[in-house]
Amino acid sequence: MMFRFLHTADLHIDSPLRSLALRDADLAERVGSATRTALSRIVDACLEHEVHALLIAGDLFDGDIHSMKTAAFVIAQFERLDAAGIPVFLIRGNHDAESQLTREIDLPPNVTLFTGHGGVEELPDHGVAIHGISFARPSAPESLLPKLRPPVPGRFNIGLLHTSLAGAPGHDVYAPCSIADLTGHGFDYWALGHVHGRRIHAEAPLIVMPGMPQGRDIGEAGPKSATLVTVTEGRAELREVPTSAVVFERVTCDLGDIDDWRDARAAVMGALRAATPADEGWLVARVELRGQGDLAWRIRRDLDLFSAQMAEDAQAEGRMAIEKIEITLQDRAEAAAHGGARADLVSLLHEVCETPAFRDRAIDMVRALSEDLPPEIRGDFGRTEEDLAAVAIRILDEGAEEVAARLSAGAAAQGEEG
Repeated sequence: MMFRFLHTADLHIDSPLRSLALRDADLAERVGSATRTALSRIVDACLEHEVHALLIAGDLFDGDIHSMKTAAFVIAQFERLDAAGIPVFLIRGNHDAESQLTREIDLPPNVTLFTGHGGVEELPDHGVAIHGISFARPSAPESLLPKLRPPVPGRFNIGLLHTSLAGAPGHDVYAPCSIADLTGHGFDYWALGHVHGRRIHAEAPLIVMPGMPQGRDIGEAGPKSATLVTVTEGRAELREVPTSAVVFERVTCDLGDIDDWRDARAAVMGALRAATPADEGWLVARVELRGQGDLAWRIRRDLDLFSAQMAEDAQAEGRMAIEKIEITLQDRAEAAAHGGARADLVSLLHEVCETPAFRDRAIDMVRALSEDLPPEIRGDFGRTEEDLAAVAIRILDEGAEEVAARLSAGAAAQGEEG
């Protein structure tokens, strides 16, 4: 007896993708509809692989989305599955619980939405029992496991649960429980949701966090997927199914000994092409330039010009855009090896920046700045206090390099005038 299902979670349909500096109108539209495209790809995969069920472990919607057009789109996708005889098993996560749409949407007959009291649905033809429990409220400080029923004897038992487990960086505590708690409950497969990164926490039983099917910013970088599960005689085989329409990625380009501006642009384009998804997906890249030669200093000084030219190059190439360009110079020991006043200046600036009082002040300023920013872009400063401190220190180091670059450029210009 075989049972095949697709497991996904955290779609956050129509949640705005928090990508900055996208000037390409076509790309902006594509990015804006990326979560819808991810759901369409999930449904396509269900039809292609002839699954017996789609399982969504919470946060189908986003709490801030109120448009009935969003609801209509989701219903249309579920109706595609209904026409193929594929049931959908759904639980509400914390974002669903605060969404008005979840209370107003009229779901098709093939969709089973588990309540906050918990429940179980048996599929006797496949020897499967699917358990699930929804968030009744946006917060769930206590474990929801006690509300789930015991395993159904003689069935392959699947549990749908939206949980932060024992806690994860960047995520508040929701329906907390441990891996041991899940293992001890007796289910064969735990279909989890909430944490946006994919991870298989255990294999006996299988405890799977599928990750979100579409990243929303550089903090959720990399290609995303849903998890296709095939159960045969009580044993499950897992396979990732690509879902993301837009891939956010950190792309590193080492300029090495390149000393020509055009060659540098060509090198960046080569790195971007290598990172572009092989399918029809688009790449939104945060580019890190490495190097220490004179060209690196010139690019740092004229980063606005280089960024504008690279944006044009990426747009002309198609299927790619640059979200931001960052410059990481080699360590100061290598810089000093080049000798001269510029190296001395860099060393002096870094000595000032490394004093504890100076760094503490910088961290306080970055913290205050992050608190004043809109919630959707605060993630650029990291998700923990340690992340924020690292950002502040990086800003200091980069600032020292930029000041030195501009002072050196000014001194060179004066020398030429003299």
